[in-house]
Amino acid sequence: MADDVWDILRTKAVYEGSQYHKKHPGDFGLRPPPSPRPDATLCDEAGVFDRATANALFKAAIDRGVVSIAPAPDGLPKCIWAVDASGQVYEAMNSGNRHYHGYPVRRSDVQFDIITQRWAQA
Repeated sequence: MADDVWDILRTKAVYEGSQYHKKHPGDFGLRPPPSPRPDATLCDEAGVFDRATANALFKAAIDRGVVSIAPAPDGLPKCIWAVDASGQVYEAMNSGNRHYHGYPVRRSDVQFDIITQRWAQA
């Protein structure tokens, strides 16, 4: 990824909560009220209840450079991944306009082990 794209990612990209991955809104300021999809993974189940925790994971993922090669329409990575201290993998998907929403990745997902390995090597 070009240096200017990294600069934009580090300084302009933001995490935003998604009502589809929250059972309880916490301090995410979600509007409309949370309405998780039946098949969605929930941040609540992974212990992410506040924006500060989500932002810390988002920043750590950017700092480690665990991002997808494929760009979104805004030129930033389509996906960014983080792994928390307990080994839970999270994916943040580019929603457009430098905004990302995140969610836990199920252990059964083929990406789980790949991301865990990339995280350990970063």
